[in-house]
Amino acid sequence: MSRTLFLVLLAVASLLPGSAVAAPPNNGYIGVFGDAAGTNCCITMNSSGNGRFYLYLVTAGATAAGFTGAEFRVSIEPSASGVGFVWNPAGGVVLNSGDPIDNGSGGGLFMSFSSCQTVTGLAGDKIPLGTIHVMAMTTQHEAKVRMHSTPSNPSFSCPSVTLCDAPAFTQVCLTLEQGDPALGGDEPVAFTSAVNSTSCSGTSCGFVAVAPSTWSQVKSLFQ
Repeated sequence: MSRTLFLVLLAVASLLPGSAVAAPPNNGYIGVFGDAAGTNCCITMNSSGNGRFYLYLVTAGATAAGFTGAEFRVSIEPSASGVGFVWNPAGGVVLNSGDPIDNGSGGGLFMSFSSCQTVTGLAGDKIPLGTIHVMAMTTQHEAKVRMHSTPSNPSFSCPSVTLCDAPAFTQVCLTLEQGDPALGGDEPVAFTSAVNSTSCSGTSCGFVAVAPSTWSQVKSLFQ
């Protein structure tokens, strides 16, 4: 079943008496890229296994007007023994707590900026969060954007951001796709990058789609 059809079914079901299930939010996503322009999710390290991940927040929905902070982690799957990672936050970051990389033992970063981060104030802005210097990654892996291993607010099982609405600084979930809790899947994934893959084409990575779901699975959500 396509994501579009699934969301239509969710919308219809939400009108039924007793329904308490809502569609996932569409508030943009954090992406991991192999280029400074933030366009390539098929990342290849050099012959020594060295390279960089470029992290961007792509705005939509509630984040279109900007954001002031972010909470998330980048999970390396499978974990990469002997690989080094160095996080370098973007300019304007005033709080940088934790480590974005989860290399098999959990992790997560909370970061906040000195001012509202926005470009045009419209959906589709691509705003840099920082870079990760990768050392000695010579084998194939995936870098997946997931929720912080120990989120500051357990009610937010998702990568999240705070908005530019001081003094409230409202926290919102970013868009979730693969493994969305509404589908009864595993911990949500917001973005997947392929590292050192010989088959990555750009259509098998990035802002990923939900796994197919049967009608019986969809109906069971509302029973």
